[in-house]
Amino acid sequence: MNKVFLFRRLFSFHLNHKLHSLLLIGAMLFTFLISSTLAQTDVQNLAVVVNALDSDNLNITSSLSIIDLDEPNLKRAVDEEVITIGDVPTDILIHGHIAYIPRFDWLSGMFSDSILIINLERREIIGTIPIQPGAYPQSLALITPNKMYVTCDNAHQVHVVDIGSRSVTKIITDASFNKTTGITVLNGKAYVTNPAWEWDAAAGKSIYHQSTVTVIDTQTDSVLSTIPMPINAGGILNDGDSTVIVKTTGDYGQISGKLVLIDATMNEVIKTVDLKMTPGSFAINSQKQLFIQGGWQNPGLLIYDVPTQKWIRDKNDTLAEFGGGSGMTFGSDGNLYITKPDWTGGGLSTMLVMGPDETLIKTYQLGHGTDKVALAQVVPRGEDVDDDGFVNIRDLVIVSQNLGQSGPGITGDVNGDGEVNILDLVLVAQHF
Repeated sequence: MNKVFLFRRLFSFHLNHKLHSLLLIGAMLFTFLISSTLAQTDVQNLAVVVNALDSDNLNITSSLSIIDLDEPNLKRAVDEEVITIGDVPTDILIHGHIAYIPRFDWLSGMFSDSILIINLERREIIGTIPIQPGAYPQSLALITPNKMYVTCDNAHQVHVVDIGSRSVTKIITDASFNKTTGITVLNGKAYVTNPAWEWDAAAGKSIYHQSTVTVIDTQTDSVLSTIPMPINAGGILNDGDSTVIVKTTGDYGQISGKLVLIDATMNEVIKTVDLKMTPGSFAINSQKQLFIQGGWQNPGLLIYDVPTQKWIRDKNDTLAEFGGGSGMTFGSDGNLYITKPDWTGGGLSTMLVMGPDETLIKTYQLGHGTDKVALAQVVPRGEDVDDDGFVNIRDLVIVSQNLGQSGPGITGDVNGDGEVNILDLVLVAQHF
């Protein structure tokens, strides 16, 4: 009886029904919440690919392609360029059935800087998170279910986003920020790369200053420390345990790229590896093996073992078949997904799937300029009434506020029967 009373206190200001109806609803919801039969069904295993080529001359606009990884027919599996993005997309973050795509407008003036919110189940844009004009959002990191960090290189800032309200609630600034670009989160801290370059128009080249990694306490949004880096530190990820890995690219000429390993406990550099080339994209698997694109000088994949700090495949022993990738990510099955772009507009972009045994499993034909790639497990989520990527108490509140209403497409009609009633409340409660 005490639990029903607590439920009543939570919802009494939302519901205007008689006491016995409220108690009945509370009892039913509590029963379903503790039920052992809440397993999700109909999971879609998807690869979501950002097609970054945007060219008015070629009549091509940046877009999103979605691939059904469970579909055996490779052609039928691809929904090519199914969602138009526009402008310059820079990253992709997926949580549940929602994808977040930052983009910025540096030329046309048609769009403002923002983060697109895309419902992958319905395959449509459901909203945006505005970013200040000219900030140039770059990379995203989920801090909590309702909090996101956004690096903004042109503004030299990190923006804190409240996902529920779809707004920037705080801007983190620091003297160490200089072209804030990459970000990774480990053990309550965010690590942000500062490539520290600027374009010298008179000289017709980029000028590079001291690169750094800025360490931020994600609970207080305060800067903890700054770690010096080799020239042009941009890419960053972590091993899920205690090591942060930074990839620098040098000056694309005389100064070669580096790998820098950071002890995330002490926030100190423990190893710097001279790659003696300009590296491309990189990704890390569950065995803490780092896969690195060798770039144009050494086409193919290199493999570096983080725990032993030794090469498995160095630049003289690359996996040449998988070279030229722009985006890479690992799946839970150990497969590596690699996007290979065609920047000419000829439509020959692909996504390769490499198995754990380093063999080619599949090749998908995609759109124009395939770039970033992320994986998603999407469960039908009509219960996510407010489209924030989660099924939680907010969705119950919205349904309860609309109890008794009827009509087509009404908010809170989870099961689509044309009215909002106790069945909709039960469905939401089942999928917490």
